[in-house]
Amino acid sequence: MTVLGGRYRLSARLGAGGMAVVWRAYDEVLDRPVAIKVLAPRLATDPNFRWQLRAEAQAAGKLCHPHITNVYDYGEQDGAPYVVMELIDGQSMSAALDHDGPLPWPEAVKACAEVASALAVAHANGVVHRDVKPSNVMLTTSGAKVVDFGISALIGASDVTPEGELLGTPAYLAPERLEGGQVSPATDVYALGLLLYRALTGHLPWEVATTTQMLRAHRYSDPGPLPPVEGLPEAVALLCRRCLAKRPEARPTSAEAAGVLASFSTPAWVPLAAPAAPSRSRQWAGAVLAAAALLAVTGGLWVNGNRTPSGTAGSGAAAAVTLPESTAQPSAACSVTYALKRDSGREFHADLTVTNAGGKAVEGWRLTFAFPGDQRLVDARPVGFAQTGRNVVIQPAGNHPIAAGDSVAMGVTGRYEKGNPLPTAFAVDGTECEALVSGAPQAEQPPAARPTPPPPAGEKASPPGDNSGKGKGKGGDKDNSGKGGGDDD
Repeated sequence: MTVLGGRYRLSARLGAGGMAVVWRAYDEVLDRPVAIKVLAPRLATDPNFRWQLRAEAQAAGKLCHPHITNVYDYGEQDGAPYVVMELIDGQSMSAALDHDGPLPWPEAVKACAEVASALAVAHANGVVHRDVKPSNVMLTTSGAKVVDFGISALIGASDVTPEGELLGTPAYLAPERLEGGQVSPATDVYALGLLLYRALTGHLPWEVATTTQMLRAHRYSDPGPLPPVEGLPEAVALLCRRCLAKRPEARPTSAEAAGVLASFSTPAWVPLAAPAAPSRSRQWAGAVLAAAALLAVTGGLWVNGNRTPSGTAGSGAAAAVTLPESTAQPSAACSVTYALKRDSGREFHADLTVTNAGGKAVEGWRLTFAFPGDQRLVDARPVGFAQTGRNVVIQPAGNHPIAAGDSVAMGVTGRYEKGNPLPTAFAVDGTECEALVSGAPQAEQPPAARPTPPPPAGEKASPPGDNSGKGKGKGGDKDNSGKGGGDDD
């Protein structure tokens, strides 16, 4: 068995994602079980991923609250950073909703009250979570737990990265986040409203088919009214509507939301004794299910900071990491990373990695995905590929299985004319995979045109369109900013 930091003895792998592996471990110093998230070896040398894991540990480590997952320690061993966390026995709200449908309203209100109270503490300490969603809320016998502070930020900081990227999940992005601006607690409150809506109904308040439609709904569409829920207090329905207000100043604070929800909360799903025949099928699968939420940092949305005139992400700018929560599958048996490394404005290259997160080898696998734009692959190494329309199939030349926990890396090169929106969903042998899409660099711009010096006395200037004009810029080139581009769908 491996021992990290001279004290954490790894005992069993709980799950793997595109970015990290979560282990069940035992702290031999404090004599207690813990969960440890270790950055995947192939990413351990990438400073961005190392920083992201450490930032998650620092943000959550500063917060002490019964409904926030405790972070105990951070360390590095053999060049790989790791985070030591509380071992949670429970399942994510996303898994519960997918398995059982909407929660009874007392359960939904209680869980969201606990999430709101956790957010209130974070906001009071200057931290905004920025990725509140059902898969980041664990339901346990002692209450709800908010996990994954991997993309949290301080209030007032820029909401886009220095590279012009916006981090989050499409289905839960507050409308003002699509404008950039500063990090604000009100964005967490908006996501809390969506969390409450989905917990009560099993779905989000819009019917959309694509990520682009989801982003537009956040910006321009009023949410559908909360369907009648028998017994639900009107004050809760009103609070939900207020949380989903388009204007941040019209929303309640997280502390106010916590107070309203707590006033109608009861310990509806804290068992006093094991019932002989439970009325709802809620099977607590322990830490194995909890691992899915601990790995949630591998998900999210990366959107380039440039905008089309309408304010939505342009065709060359948007890249969703996961499908909207209403269609995502829990505990995916595979994960895919798609990292755009180079984009010239006409050609691009991306690194593509497939990870087998299941418990057995995958034989003769086929990776399928669709490009949202007009991209055409021209090369994929060391694998074979085929493309029909937007649909791409990638598979090895022979039967090269992927062992449990192993990964296969490849490079893909392609061309496009109108835009280079990144693919948002991947499947291996028909099974939807967890996805991490990153990079989205700006298209490389041609060198700035230098002004043509006036001709010497006695010589004529070159006429318009004369190819002899040295240093003359070539007009009409498109970049990858998405300005004036088409839709992702």
